[in-house]
Amino acid sequence: MPSRPLRRKSGSLPPAFSLVEVVIALGVVSFVLLSMLGLLSTGLQSHRESAEDTNLAFCAETAISLLRSGGFSRAASETAYQETNATPDFYFDAAGQVQVDSDGKPVKFQNPESHYACTVTRATPTLDQPTANLLYLRLKFSWPLAAPSTARQQRVVITSLAKYD
Repeated sequence: MPSRPLRRKSGSLPPAFSLVEVVIALGVVSFVLLSMLGLLSTGLQSHRESAEDTNLAFCAETAISLLRSGGFSRAASETAYQETNATPDFYFDAAGQVQVDSDGKPVKFQNPESHYACTVTRATPTLDQPTANLLYLRLKFSWPLAAPSTARQQRVVITSLAKYD
């Protein structure tokens, strides 16, 4: 059976959206899109901070390992890690890898790949009875090194070295 075309009544229009409905729909869609863009910006900032926290944790672990491998006696000597020390002891690249020279020893100078700097100083113990077999060290990280010193972020980690007999 062949289908017949629908006939319109004279003077009636086909069903369609009114201008008010279209404007309301566009308003809802643009509100949703703007909200999603705001969340995207927050998500990217959160991801960046999380990546820096992970890199700093890795840098701190590496620095502590290097300090402990140097031995308690070296760290406890009178000249090591004075509270007035402002010269970084370790440099790390943007991935958190310690920068070493051709002999595998940590470099003592900043180079173009340096992103994090770690300055080690002695920390005042909070114990009531300090012991000669325990040493507290403050690891002060600053980054990015390409930025002016006033614009760098900083984070401090306190660690301890113990001498076991």
